[in-house]
Amino acid sequence: MAFFRSTLFLCLIFLTGYSTLHAQLLNVERIRTFADSTGWHGDLGFDLSVNKYNDRIFKLGNQANAAYYSNLHSYVFLTNLEIINVDGASLVSSGYAHLRGVFYRERTLSPELFIQHQYNNNLGLRGRALAGAGVRYTFLSRDAITGRFSTALMQEYENWRLSGEEAIENNFLKSTNNISMRGRLSDQTSLLLIGYYQARPSRFFEPRVTLENQLNIRMSRWVLFSVSFVLTHDANPVIDIPKLTYELKNGILISF
Repeated sequence: MAFFRSTLFLCLIFLTGYSTLHAQLLNVERIRTFADSTGWHGDLGFDLSVNKYNDRIFKLGNQANAAYYSNLHSYVFLTNLEIINVDGASLVSSGYAHLRGVFYRERTLSPELFIQHQYNNNLGLRGRALAGAGVRYTFLSRDAITGRFSTALMQEYENWRLSGEEAIENNFLKSTNNISMRGRLSDQTSLLLIGYYQARPSRFFEPRVTLENQLNIRMSRWVLFSVSFVLTHDANPVIDIPKLTYELKNGILISF
């Protein structure tokens, strides 16, 4: 039995996902699936996937996240770096860094502040910087399940440029909203469901929408196996990329 579990564990590590495009919205709720108690918490993640953009892409990803929960507030720092090999030749990369503070986190209404920087060389996103503030509403809080809704305003700057084309710069005020449900299916399994809706106030019904679900299976005290599926629809892509995109990804998380 021990040999079977070890073999299954190794096989799961090397499973791959297939997609048309890496999601542009960052799921900042994910680390909350692991901890809401006081003190320091974090995780290290590794994943391997084959993706289909305009070319076939081999991708190796790494993420490192940390969160500090005090009796009143919480502070979350998320980072990600992905190294990508395009058709066995050139290397490109993408990544992000996100810092968020949630104040009076145990209250039904909790103010939030956040800043983020992101880039994706393969998509032509040379840089995206944003900062915003909002409020989080906890509408369901039980031992096995939690539901939250967040709404905020943010200022977003983007610089897009594909090889051989002119650069495109955007600087917009946007609203960003999300609703999340997370809970335990068993002592070893947890599930996160989340939806994002981002739009400029003047074009509120031309949004960027993302739906994501993530299943985490605890393999040991420190190690989790994670499977996620992300579906994104952008009503007005900045450059010539598909409006509807998806990603199926799995990997290993080392939580502490």
